[in-house]
Amino acid sequence: MSDQTGWVVTASQDNAEATATKAAVSGKSHVVRSVDAGFSGAATKLLQIKDGTTVVWSGPVYSSREVVFPNGLTITKGNACSAVLAASGTGGVTGYVNLHGTTRAV
Repeated sequence: MSDQTGWVVTASQDNAEATATKAAVSGKSHVVRSVDAGFSGAATKLLQIKDGTTVVWSGPVYSSREVVFPNGLTITKGNACSAVLAASGTGGVTGYVNLHGTTRAV
């Protein structure tokens, strides 16, 4: 893997969908290495990782969750990737999501 650059993108929202997005890079592919998400109060909602607009992984978040992808989730060349945490459904409860990865020339 040549030309790898590590990155972290973050997002947080109060009772709204929180989406952390790594913008597309022409001629390169992102590889998602891990994601963590949680809420400032009790909540259970869906977390999705997207390749462009296609969901490539999803799972529930019970208050908080961290998922490591040992081999990485390779995103389609030239696509953005994002982690989307559903809204808590309760005002005053903030949801946060952090998407970790690398970008490589393919």
